[in-house]
Amino acid sequence: MPIVTTRSVVLQTYPYSDTSKILRLLTLDHGPQSVMARGALRPRSRLSGVLEPFADGTATFYFKPDRDLHTLSEFELARERQALGRDLRRYAAASVLCELVLRLAPAERDLELYGVLIGGLDALLEARPGSVPGTALAACWSLVDVLGFAPDLSGCSRCGDDLSLREGGLDVRDGALVCQRCLPGGRVLPPGELETLRRLAAGTAEGPTPSSRQVHLLVEFIRHHAAEGIRLRSLDFLLAEEVR
Repeated sequence: MPIVTTRSVVLQTYPYSDTSKILRLLTLDHGPQSVMARGALRPRSRLSGVLEPFADGTATFYFKPDRDLHTLSEFELARERQALGRDLRRYAAASVLCELVLRLAPAERDLELYGVLIGGLDALLEARPGSVPGTALAACWSLVDVLGFAPDLSGCSRCGDDLSLREGGLDVRDGALVCQRCLPGGRVLPPGELETLRRLAAGTAEGPTPSSRQVHLLVEFIRHHAAEGIRLRSLDFLLAEEVR
């Protein structure tokens, strides 16, 4: 039974018995893994208060290749992000990031995915209050991109117009832009909003505060292309926070 030590992000936790908890991790070297943290709920445990969602550090666990659940031996905390839970919009976006990784991350090592997840969580933690909406959408679009579901925003997918000065819409089903002429009666975005969509999809948070329509576009796109009919509770939470 080899002992594995690797950088890890805590994606999800839930209690197991009165004293232990199960963690879903994204590890740097072994992809997604589930581990049992025995005794972590005991007040005197060295892991008490350390193993919370969004935290990252170095995990050491007994790896069993033929099993889905391994035993955590140690977790050396590098950064806790409990402050994300004190702001509902930051928490909603961080939850979307982690749930997307839980559902869609490849089984093997993916250094780019690990880096984008860490970068997104840090950006949400450090964002100024007024920049949280843009930071949240940029982080989510970046993760969608690295998971392989990026939309085609180069121009109208049907007639080829670049849409730099014309209205157009994101055809969620096709995952591409369509101009108003090719999408009669469809929902369109003015040129400024199209540029905002391109900026956010490129992972850039700076710029005007995105509209609620931008949030709905992201959610619809993820539901159609990434979730594939699976209900992601974090997306419902993100929409609920936008309504407030």
